[in-house]
Amino acid sequence: MSSSPSLKALIVDDEMTNRLILRSLLKKQGYETIEAENGQQAIDLFRQDRPNMIFMDVMMPVMDGYEATRIIKRESGNHFIPVIFLTAINDEESLQACIDVGGDDFLIKPYDRFLLQSKIQAMERIARLNQEVQGMYSLIHREQEIAEQVFINAVQKGNIDNPNIKSIISPAGTFSGDMILSEHSPSRDILILLGDFTGHGLAAALGAMPVSEVFRAMTAKGFAPEEILSGINKKLRQFLPVGMFLGTQLIRISHNLDQVTVFNAGMPPLLIVDGATNQIKHHVESNSLPLGVVDNLEVRELAQTLVLQDQDKLILYSDGLTEAWSEQDEEFGSERLEAAIRNADNHQVFENILHDLEIFSGTRTQADDVTLIEVHCCEALLPEFKPHTTVSPSEHHFELKGDWEYVFSLKGKRLTETNPVPIIINQIMEMEGIESERQSLFTVLTELYVNSLDHGVLGLQSSMKSDPAGFTEYFKLREQRLNNLQSGHVIFNLTIEQNDDIRSILIRIEDSGSGFDYVNQPAIDPLNHTGFSGRGIYLIRDLCESLSYLGNGNIAEAIYSWKTV
Repeated sequence: MSSSPSLKALIVDDEMTNRLILRSLLKKQGYETIEAENGQQAIDLFRQDRPNMIFMDVMMPVMDGYEATRIIKRESGNHFIPVIFLTAINDEESLQACIDVGGDDFLIKPYDRFLLQSKIQAMERIARLNQEVQGMYSLIHREQEIAEQVFINAVQKGNIDNPNIKSIISPAGTFSGDMILSEHSPSRDILILLGDFTGHGLAAALGAMPVSEVFRAMTAKGFAPEEILSGINKKLRQFLPVGMFLGTQLIRISHNLDQVTVFNAGMPPLLIVDGATNQIKHHVESNSLPLGVVDNLEVRELAQTLVLQDQDKLILYSDGLTEAWSEQDEEFGSERLEAAIRNADNHQVFENILHDLEIFSGTRTQADDVTLIEVHCCEALLPEFKPHTTVSPSEHHFELKGDWEYVFSLKGKRLTETNPVPIIINQIMEMEGIESERQSLFTVLTELYVNSLDHGVLGLQSSMKSDPAGFTEYFKLREQRLNNLQSGHVIFNLTIEQNDDIRSILIRIEDSGSGFDYVNQPAIDPLNHTGFSGRGIYLIRDLCESLSYLGNGNIAEAIYSWKTV
């Protein structure tokens, strides 16, 4: 702002003499003036002419200067329009009242020309600085909008689009330190990650980029959740500054919808809600430090596997939800959250939580990012299964050697540390370039490997999983035996051969277990089978041309084929 005829000052005073004197003084400072006799007229002229500076008397009829200033300052928003109060009173209480309503300075009657000039120059300097700050703010805001769009495209855009996964991230600032990632594994399992970085805003949001990169790359290749978390933790240890970390919930919902494996590292409990009654069946508490705190995180020991029933709901949330505050300084808390779940209509749990939170918070500004996810475990949640078209097994005449052969062997403690399936699948993809077969091949190899490891090396009985209690006990025993495992082996031998327009893989997997009586094994009726075990074998037979057992049952051979033209 500079002294020029284009500058306009609004004089508000019910005394004509006072207006006349101030008009003359302001003219010498280069100001055009407009005048009002009371606060209401001042507001009307302010809205109409938008003056550069306002000189406001305190005591006036119709509306006093306090109320008029309060309204003008509110309507000015971020635009700085100085208000200098005109008063003959100089007691501290009156001056404080002027400051409280938004006044910027005082001018004591009778007016001193030199004092008026100094105050105008001071207000002009402040106004110029305000313009510069607003310009910088606009630039920063624009850059944040661009960064936010990049963030959405890079982090959230690849998430699963399914109406049975409801989610919301409500940031405390422009950016959220919370993040949601979801992806299908090659075996059609569903992986969902909820992360909460230390703090919020742009600094916290930047950490989401490397997390998203690791999560999507490793999930697409079929790595297990514990391996994905280890990869994220390693990346964060390289990337994050000291004192910044990531609270994480990672869940894997099986492609059969019969189980969920939960990894909770420094987050509120995951809630499993009964689909019929809305009663909370399980609170899956955190059992680990957040990611990015220590180098070597024993991720495999964090896994908590629970049974799912049809129509169950999974509720994941960040602590910004339960730590939200009301206007009465009360915390929303877990009890209100659980009451919102219990009292909701059957398919309105997500909506009812948000409704209760909004009513509770009122006009209170949120202090932290709030994130909520609801997963409805129903058939429509699963991705479309792309069936593999089998070819006639009579066309194959396998020998020991084919076009190429691949052997992969894991022994002893390596069985507890390495998942061989993604490694083998990626080798096949590299050699054969058959992305269209990845899902089916991944499923076959996974089922074969899990059977060899669990029932062969670890000696677990599939019959334990006949009911939910036995299912839970099965996974506890599995973890114990893996922790104590010192010997044993699983060997993959893959032979690939071309026969006319058909290419085939002979998958041979051998384990060190005692085997089983495969000759007298009872057949499974896939249409009527409802248990937690046995379905993997049927799935392998459905995807492959053949499945057979050798030796004492510790060797399985499957033939997987596809047409090359």
